[in-house]
Amino acid sequence: MQQSKTQKGLLSILERFIRRNVILYYFVRNIVIHFNIFEDDFKILKEYYYKKPINIIDIGASDGIATNFFLKKLNVKKIFCYEPHQVFIKKLKKYKKNNKNIIIKEFGISHKIAKETIYYPIISFLGKQIPLLTYTFYNKKELMNQMKLDFSNYKNIKIKKSIIHLKKYKTIKSKIDLIKIDINGFEFKAVKSLINQIKKDRPVLIIENNSSLNDIYKLIKKYKYLKYCNIRSQLVPHTNQKVLDIFFIPNKTI
Repeated sequence: MQQSKTQKGLLSILERFIRRNVILYYFVRNIVIHFNIFEDDFKILKEYYYKKPINIIDIGASDGIATNFFLKKLNVKKIFCYEPHQVFIKKLKKYKKNNKNIIIKEFGISHKIAKETIYYPIISFLGKQIPLLTYTFYNKKELMNQMKLDFSNYKNIKIKKSIIHLKKYKTIKSKIDLIKIDINGFEFKAVKSLINQIKKDRPVLIIENNSSLNDIYKLIKKYKYLKYCNIRSQLVPHTNQKVLDIFFIPNKTI
């Protein structure tokens, strides 16, 4: 069922309101994960794949919000979760206890082996220090600017740094049907590392809209990929629409 413009408008206003308060955002996100409420861009995958058994790669698996959706809404054979942050890895391991289809890779993906410094916010609530790792950035200044943009109480947020390990991607023998990438600006480097898997299987890629989008498209266009986005629960060619995610889909699969 498509959402009306009014519904979408109300949801947009609600999301902006929630994001103004960092504590409220943290708890609402956990509710979203628990009850498997998720954005339209991922819901459209349920219609796209229907009941087809698929293998998935989740790069930037985070706290498992996408993995949880995939496992509950799609017919997943295996899902390979790449996540370098130990706090998130612990959460993913909790999912794995109840689902043997999850394979956890405890590192990030890039075009070369590296160590990177990351920055993320810490919020205080009832005497506890809670890491808000969904706001992990590689640049401290960019993180602070995003905090100011999203949260009215950003002055109460502390910034912490950590070291993560990145590795070059090793091609998986199994056929991969879907790759989701959300790694805060490092998407192009990940796609470069994934290129042999992409050539072998020509999976659908869903990538968060970012400044490297054109470079990604130039890299995979030779393999007959087209760009799409979700407009009112329909996949349409992406031109310059301001959307959250971009679907790179092999030609003749729409």
